[in-house]
Amino acid sequence: MKTHTSRLACSFLLALSGLVSTQPCRADVPPSRFEKNSGNATIQKPADDKAAGEARAEADFLKEVKAGVQITELGCMRATFVFDENAEAFETRVTEAFSDADFRVFSKGSVIDGRVEPKALQDIGNDRLADLVVYTKVSGREKPKLGKLSLYEAEATVQVYNPMSEELLVSQTVRKDGERHIDPEVALRSAFESAVDAAVKEVIVKTLEKAHKILVHEAQLKGVQDHQHLLQIMEYTAKLKGVYHVRQLTYDKATKLAVIEIIGAPQTESFWRAYMENLPKHEKWIINVKHIRIVQNEKLRQKNKDWMK
Repeated sequence: MKTHTSRLACSFLLALSGLVSTQPCRADVPPSRFEKNSGNATIQKPADDKAAGEARAEADFLKEVKAGVQITELGCMRATFVFDENAEAFETRVTEAFSDADFRVFSKGSVIDGRVEPKALQDIGNDRLADLVVYTKVSGREKPKLGKLSLYEAEATVQVYNPMSEELLVSQTVRKDGERHIDPEVALRSAFESAVDAAVKEVIVKTLEKAHKILVHEAQLKGVQDHQHLLQIMEYTAKLKGVYHVRQLTYDKATKLAVIEIIGAPQTESFWRAYMENLPKHEKWIINVKHIRIVQNEKLRQKNKDWMK
Protein backbone atom coordinates (compact mmCIF):
# COMPACT_ATOMS: atom_id res chain seq x y z
CA MET A 1 0.00 0.00 0.00
CA LYS A 2 1.36 3.38 -0.95
CA THR A 3 1.90 5.87 1.80
CA HIS A 4 0.24 9.29 1.75
CA THR A 5 3.63 10.88 1.03
CA SER A 6 4.53 8.57 -1.83
CA ARG A 7 1.18 9.13 -3.51
CA LEU A 8 1.73 12.87 -3.44
CA ALA A 9 5.27 12.39 -4.69
CA CYS A 10 3.88 10.41 -7.61
CA SER A 11 1.45 13.22 -8.37
CA PHE A 12 4.33 15.70 -8.12
CA LEU A 13 6.29 13.82 -10.77
CA LEU A 14 3.27 13.67 -13.04
CA ALA A 15 2.74 17.38 -12.64
CA LEU A 16 6.36 18.09 -13.61
CA SER A 17 5.84 15.91 -16.69
CA GLY A 18 3.11 18.27 -17.85
CA LEU A 19 0.28 15.71 -17.63
CA VAL A 20 -2.50 18.20 -17.11
CA SER A 21 -5.79 18.45 -18.96
CA THR A 22 -6.67 21.68 -20.72
CA GLN A 23 -10.31 20.73 -21.37
CA PRO A 24 -13.02 23.18 -20.32
CA CYS A 25 -15.21 22.50 -17.31
CA ARG A 26 -17.89 19.87 -17.87
CA ALA A 27 -20.80 20.65 -15.60
CA ASP A 28 -24.19 20.31 -17.25
CA VAL A 29 -25.47 16.88 -18.25
CA PRO A 30 -28.88 15.66 -19.45
CA PRO A 31 -31.55 15.14 -16.76
CA SER A 32 -31.48 11.90 -14.83
CA ARG A 33 -33.62 9.03 -16.03
CA PHE A 34 -34.91 8.31 -12.52
CA GLU A 35 -38.17 10.18 -12.97
CA LYS A 36 -38.75 8.64 -16.40
CA ASN A 37 -38.61 5.20 -14.79
CA SER A 38 -41.37 5.95 -12.29
CA GLY A 39 -44.01 3.26 -12.65
CA ASN A 40 -41.79 1.35 -15.07
CA ALA A 41 -38.82 0.61 -12.84
CA THR A 42 -35.89 -1.58 -13.77
CA ILE A 43 -35.63 -4.94 -12.01
CA GLN A 44 -32.26 -6.35 -11.03
CA LYS A 45 -31.76 -9.97 -10.03
CA PRO A 46 -28.43 -11.58 -9.07
CA ALA A 47 -26.48 -12.97 -11.99
CA ASP A 48 -26.52 -16.75 -12.23
CA ASP A 49 -22.76 -16.95 -11.65
CA LYS A 50 -22.77 -14.64 -8.63
CA ALA A 51 -23.93 -14.87 -5.05
CA ALA A 52 -27.29 -13.30 -4.29
CA GLY A 53 -25.71 -10.75 -1.99
CA GLU A 54 -24.78 -10.54 1.64
CA ALA A 55 -27.20 -12.15 4.09
CA ARG A 56 -29.55 -9.89 5.99
CA ALA A 57 -30.52 -10.47 9.59
CA GLU A 58 -34.20 -11.22 9.84
CA ALA A 59 -36.18 -8.37 11.37
CA ASP A 60 -37.24 -9.10 14.95
CA PHE A 61 -40.82 -8.37 13.97
CA LEU A 62 -40.80 -11.29 11.49
CA LYS A 63 -39.24 -13.93 13.74
CA GLU A 64 -42.55 -14.72 15.40
CA VAL A 65 -44.66 -15.04 12.24
CA LYS A 66 -44.78 -17.38 9.26
CA ALA A 67 -45.76 -14.63 6.85
CA GLY A 68 -45.18 -10.90 7.09
CA VAL A 69 -43.60 -7.82 5.54
CA GLN A 70 -41.39 -5.09 6.98
CA ILE A 71 -40.35 -2.07 4.93
CA THR A 72 -37.53 0.09 6.26
CA GLU A 73 -36.37 3.45 4.94
CA LEU A 74 -32.60 2.99 4.92
CA GLY A 75 -31.63 6.46 3.72
CA CYS A 76 -30.27 8.21 0.65
CA MET A 77 -28.74 6.27 -2.17
CA ARG A 78 -25.63 4.20 -1.61
CA ALA A 79 -22.43 5.32 -3.30
CA THR A 80 -19.23 3.49 -4.08
CA PHE A 81 -16.07 5.40 -4.97
CA VAL A 82 -13.41 5.01 -7.61
CA PHE A 83 -10.18 7.02 -7.78
CA ASP A 84 -7.34 7.41 -10.22
CA GLU A 85 -3.92 6.73 -8.71
CA ASN A 86 -3.29 10.45 -8.04
CA ALA A 87 -6.61 10.95 -6.24
CA GLU A 88 -6.29 7.93 -3.95
CA ALA A 89 -4.71 10.08 -1.22
CA PHE A 90 -7.92 12.13 -0.98
CA GLU A 91 -10.34 9.25 -0.56
CA THR A 92 -11.27 10.20 2.99
CA ARG A 93 -12.05 13.80 2.04
CA VAL A 94 -14.37 12.68 -0.75
CA THR A 95 -16.21 9.94 1.12
CA GLU A 96 -16.69 12.04 4.25
CA ALA A 97 -18.22 14.86 2.20
CA PHE A 98 -20.78 12.48 0.69
CA SER A 99 -21.48 10.90 4.08
CA ASP A 100 -22.07 14.33 5.61
CA ALA A 101 -24.65 14.93 2.85
CA ASP A 102 -26.56 11.80 4.01
CA PHE A 103 -25.42 9.46 1.24
CA ARG A 104 -24.62 5.93 2.38
CA VAL A 105 -20.99 5.21 1.52
CA PHE A 106 -18.78 2.18 1.22
CA SER A 107 -15.76 2.40 3.51
CA LYS A 108 -13.16 1.44 0.89
CA GLY A 109 -12.90 2.75 -2.65
CA SER A 110 -11.30 1.25 -5.76
CA VAL A 111 -8.20 2.60 -7.49
CA ILE A 112 -7.90 2.36 -11.28
CA ASP A 113 -4.88 3.37 -13.34
CA GLY A 114 -5.25 4.88 -16.77
CA ARG A 115 -8.36 5.76 -18.75
CA VAL A 116 -11.62 4.61 -17.16
CA GLU A 117 -14.60 3.55 -19.26
CA PRO A 118 -18.22 3.83 -18.00
CA LYS A 119 -18.63 0.04 -18.38
CA ALA A 120 -15.85 -0.54 -15.82
CA LEU A 121 -17.56 1.81 -13.38
CA GLN A 122 -20.88 0.06 -13.98
CA ASP A 123 -19.29 -3.30 -13.16
CA ILE A 124 -17.83 -1.95 -9.92
CA GLY A 125 -21.17 -0.45 -8.92
CA ASN A 126 -23.10 -3.63 -9.61
CA ASP A 127 -20.55 -5.81 -7.83
CA ARG A 128 -21.02 -3.68 -4.72
CA LEU A 129 -24.79 -3.32 -5.10
CA ALA A 130 -24.32 0.45 -5.25
CA ASP A 131 -26.84 2.99 -6.53
CA LEU A 132 -24.21 5.55 -7.57
CA VAL A 133 -20.55 5.35 -8.61
CA VAL A 134 -18.42 8.40 -7.86
CA TYR A 135 -15.20 8.70 -9.87
CA THR A 136 -12.49 11.22 -8.88
CA LYS A 137 -9.34 12.08 -10.80
CA VAL A 138 -6.74 14.80 -10.26
CA SER A 139 -3.67 16.19 -12.01
CA GLY A 140 -1.44 19.22 -11.53
CA ARG A 141 1.34 21.43 -12.80
CA GLU A 142 4.00 23.57 -11.24
CA LYS A 143 3.72 27.34 -11.68
CA PRO A 144 6.61 29.84 -11.52
CA LYS A 145 8.31 29.95 -8.13
CA LEU A 146 8.59 33.05 -6.02
CA GLY A 147 12.08 32.76 -4.66
CA LYS A 148 12.13 29.44 -2.81
CA LEU A 149 8.34 29.28 -2.54
CA SER A 150 6.62 26.69 -4.75
CA LEU A 151 3.16 27.06 -6.25
CA TYR A 152 1.00 24.47 -8.03
CA GLU A 153 -2.23 24.46 -9.96
CA ALA A 154 -4.41 21.36 -9.59
CA GLU A 155 -7.35 20.13 -11.63
CA ALA A 156 -9.94 17.80 -10.10
CA THR A 157 -12.77 16.08 -11.96
CA VAL A 158 -15.55 14.32 -10.06
CA GLN A 159 -18.20 12.35 -11.94
CA VAL A 160 -21.26 10.45 -10.73
CA TYR A 161 -22.59 7.50 -12.74
CA ASN A 162 -25.74 5.41 -12.52
CA PRO A 163 -24.44 1.80 -12.47
CA MET A 164 -27.79 0.47 -13.69
CA SER A 165 -27.44 2.23 -17.04
CA GLU A 166 -23.88 3.68 -17.34
CA GLU A 167 -25.58 7.09 -17.40
CA LEU A 168 -23.40 10.04 -16.47
CA LEU A 169 -25.52 11.92 -13.93
CA VAL A 170 -23.15 14.73 -12.93
CA SER A 171 -19.66 15.87 -13.91
CA GLN A 172 -17.67 18.77 -12.49
CA THR A 173 -14.11 19.91 -13.22
CA VAL A 174 -12.39 22.54 -11.06
CA ARG A 175 -8.94 24.12 -11.29
CA LYS A 176 -7.41 25.72 -8.21
CA ASP A 177 -4.07 27.18 -7.18
CA GLY A 178 -2.64 25.98 -3.93
CA GLU A 179 -0.67 27.93 -1.32
CA ARG A 180 2.89 29.04 -1.93
CA HIS A 181 5.15 27.05 0.36
CA ILE A 182 8.83 26.34 0.76
CA ASP A 183 8.03 22.61 0.87
CA PRO A 184 6.94 21.56 -2.67
CA GLU A 185 4.91 18.65 -1.34
CA VAL A 186 2.89 20.91 0.97
CA ALA A 187 2.33 23.33 -1.90
CA LEU A 188 1.14 20.52 -4.18
CA ARG A 189 -1.11 18.98 -1.54
CA SER A 190 -2.80 22.31 -0.82
CA ALA A 191 -3.62 22.69 -4.52
CA PHE A 192 -5.04 19.19 -4.80
CA GLU A 193 -7.10 19.52 -1.63
CA SER A 194 -8.54 22.85 -2.75
CA ALA A 195 -9.54 21.54 -6.19
CA VAL A 196 -10.97 18.27 -4.85
CA ASP A 197 -13.01 20.01 -2.14
CA ALA A 198 -14.49 22.50 -4.61
CA ALA A 199 -15.37 19.84 -7.20
CA VAL A 200 -16.93 17.51 -4.63
CA LYS A 201 -19.02 20.33 -3.14
CA GLU A 202 -20.52 21.19 -6.54
CA VAL A 203 -21.09 17.55 -7.45
CA ILE A 204 -22.96 16.83 -4.22
CA VAL A 205 -25.29 19.78 -4.79
CA LYS A 206 -26.03 18.65 -8.35
CA THR A 207 -26.42 15.00 -7.37
CA LEU A 208 -28.92 15.89 -4.67
CA GLU A 209 -30.87 17.87 -7.26
CA LYS A 210 -30.94 14.85 -9.57
CA ALA A 211 -31.72 12.43 -6.73
CA HIS A 212 -34.08 14.70 -4.79
CA LYS A 213 -36.70 12.81 -2.79
CA ILE A 214 -35.16 9.43 -3.58
CA LEU A 215 -34.65 6.91 -0.79
CA VAL A 216 -33.48 3.33 -0.58
CA HIS A 217 -36.02 1.08 1.11
CA GLU A 218 -35.35 -2.46 2.29
CA ALA A 219 -38.34 -4.78 2.12
CA GLN A 220 -38.16 -8.06 4.04
CA LEU A 221 -40.87 -10.45 2.91
CA LYS A 222 -41.38 -13.63 4.90
CA GLY A 223 -43.39 -16.50 3.49
CA VAL A 224 -42.40 -16.02 -0.16
CA GLN A 225 -43.04 -19.46 -1.62
CA ASP A 226 -40.53 -19.64 -4.47
CA HIS A 227 -38.52 -17.62 -6.98
CA GLN A 228 -41.55 -17.20 -9.24
CA HIS A 229 -43.56 -15.75 -6.38
CA LEU A 230 -40.70 -13.34 -5.62
CA LEU A 231 -40.48 -12.29 -9.28
CA GLN A 232 -44.22 -11.52 -9.27
CA ILE A 233 -43.74 -9.33 -6.19
CA MET A 234 -40.83 -7.48 -7.81
CA GLU A 235 -42.75 -6.94 -11.04
CA TYR A 236 -45.71 -5.56 -9.10
CA THR A 237 -43.39 -3.25 -7.14
CA ALA A 238 -41.72 -1.97 -10.32
CA LYS A 239 -45.07 -0.68 -11.62
CA LEU A 240 -45.74 1.56 -8.63
CA LYS A 241 -45.60 5.31 -9.17
CA GLY A 242 -42.46 6.78 -7.61
CA VAL A 243 -40.45 3.54 -7.77
CA TYR A 244 -37.35 3.73 -9.99
CA HIS A 245 -35.46 0.50 -9.34
CA VAL A 246 -36.07 -2.84 -7.65
CA ARG A 247 -33.15 -5.05 -6.71
CA GLN A 248 -33.24 -8.58 -5.29
CA LEU A 249 -30.76 -8.96 -2.45
CA THR A 250 -31.41 -12.42 -1.01
CA TYR A 251 -33.88 -15.28 -1.00
CA ASP A 252 -33.66 -18.25 1.37
CA LYS A 253 -35.76 -21.23 0.33
CA ALA A 254 -35.57 -22.80 3.80
CA THR A 255 -36.88 -19.80 5.74
CA LYS A 256 -38.84 -18.36 2.77
CA LEU A 257 -37.37 -14.96 3.61
CA ALA A 258 -36.77 -12.64 0.66
CA VAL A 259 -35.06 -9.24 0.86
CA ILE A 260 -35.39 -6.66 -1.90
CA GLU A 261 -34.31 -3.03 -2.23
CA ILE A 262 -36.79 -0.50 -3.54
CA ILE A 263 -35.35 2.80 -4.76
CA GLY A 264 -37.99 5.46 -4.97
CA ALA A 265 -39.68 8.48 -3.48
CA PRO A 266 -40.48 8.59 0.24
CA GLN A 267 -44.10 7.63 0.76
CA THR A 268 -46.77 7.84 3.44
CA GLU A 269 -47.51 4.91 5.71
CA SER A 270 -50.91 4.49 4.05
CA PHE A 271 -49.17 4.11 0.66
CA TRP A 272 -46.98 1.28 1.93
CA ARG A 273 -49.88 -0.44 3.69
CA ALA A 274 -51.89 -0.37 0.47
CA TYR A 275 -48.83 -1.70 -1.36
CA MET A 276 -48.41 -4.62 1.02
CA GLU A 277 -52.09 -5.47 1.13
CA ASN A 278 -52.11 -5.74 -2.68
CA LEU A 279 -48.95 -7.77 -3.12
CA PRO A 280 -49.36 -10.81 -5.40
CA LYS A 281 -50.99 -13.43 -3.24
CA HIS A 282 -50.25 -17.11 -2.86
CA GLU A 283 -52.47 -19.74 -1.33
CA LYS A 284 -49.91 -20.31 1.42
CA TRP A 285 -49.13 -16.63 1.92
CA ILE A 286 -51.79 -14.72 3.80
CA ILE A 287 -50.90 -11.21 4.99
CA ASN A 288 -53.09 -9.13 7.28
CA VAL A 289 -52.59 -5.85 9.12
CA LYS A 290 -50.89 -7.56 12.08
CA HIS A 291 -48.17 -8.84 9.77
CA ILE A 292 -47.18 -5.46 8.32
CA ARG A 293 -44.64 -2.98 9.67
CA ILE A 294 -43.21 0.25 8.23
CA VAL A 295 -40.04 1.75 9.72
CA GLN A 296 -39.55 5.34 8.59
CA ASN A 297 -36.24 7.22 8.74
CA GLU A 298 -37.35 9.98 11.09
CA LYS A 299 -33.99 11.75 11.05
CA LEU A 300 -34.09 12.27 7.29
CA ARG A 301 -37.79 13.12 7.32
CA GLN A 302 -37.22 15.83 9.91
CA LYS A 303 -34.34 17.18 7.89
CA ASN A 304 -36.40 17.18 4.67
CA LYS A 305 -39.89 18.17 5.75
CA ASP A 306 -40.90 19.03 2.17
CA TRP A 307 -40.65 15.41 1.04
CA MET A 308 -44.26 14.60 1.77
CA LYS A 309 -45.76 17.74 0.21
